[in-house]
Amino acid sequence: MQLRLSFGSEAFRFCVLGSGSSGNAVVVESGGRTLLIDAGFSCRELERRLGAVGVDPKSTAGIILTHEHGDHVRGAARFSRRFEIPVYATAGTLSGIRQPRFAPDPVVLRAGSAIEIGSFRLEPFTVSHDAREPIGLVVESEGGGRLGLAADLGIRSREAWSRLLDLDALILEANHDLEMLMKGPYPWPLKQRIAGDRGHLSNADAAAGIEELVNDRLEWVVLYHLSKVNNRQAIARDEVGETLARVGARARLRVSSQAKPSPWMDVGARVESLAS
Repeated sequence: MQLRLSFGSEAFRFCVLGSGSSGNAVVVESGGRTLLIDAGFSCRELERRLGAVGVDPKSTAGIILTHEHGDHVRGAARFSRRFEIPVYATAGTLSGIRQPRFAPDPVVLRAGSAIEIGSFRLEPFTVSHDAREPIGLVVESEGGGRLGLAADLGIRSREAWSRLLDLDALILEANHDLEMLMKGPYPWPLKQRIAGDRGHLSNADAAAGIEELVNDRLEWVVLYHLSKVNNRQAIARDEVGETLARVGARARLRVSSQAKPSPWMDVGARVESLAS
């Protein structure tokens, strides 16, 4: 028996180009066009990683910045100028970027106000983090497929979680194992910042949050922004995987890497059998 993938009208695909304290970026593709969510690597490294997953940078309809920290914006300005790609970010984020030189001029996002970028619909929402005006995102494809991203946030707020319902794919921060953080080498003020309400979600936070968001539609859960010092992929995978198994979720689990891009993840794809 032969198998093939068929794609519904809601189909899109995405991959994490890399995630962690040294750089974060996600690419979403639908209908031959792409969105880049954050650009936390150098322009050269972004080009290299996009090339590794077969994406032409010129296909990028926009660069979405979630907040102004360097591991999310490092290559944004140069990449924007090099390929003449518009940047989308909140006013607070734009004001926090040192000497930004974008071409064309950036487009201001407002939490709670949806915007269309090519064939994508973008829904920004407020998250709790120690940045000027940080956001999470829901990206909707032309066919109605929905990807949510919530990273660099200290708490699972009601506002954020209400936006992450009814998704096909979820990218969620699982920054640290709390015991590793507290026993680790960081100074106490930094530990307090990371574990605080404007810091980062732990593995336990991610597991509890995912339990609230699981639905029959959800196909992918991707753990994001893992700390190199205070977490391990296996620890995060086990804690969240146990929750997914306990609630009977059909979603597949993947843990992102700082070192290399993830494989593409298809949403809306169905396996069909072909007569041999």
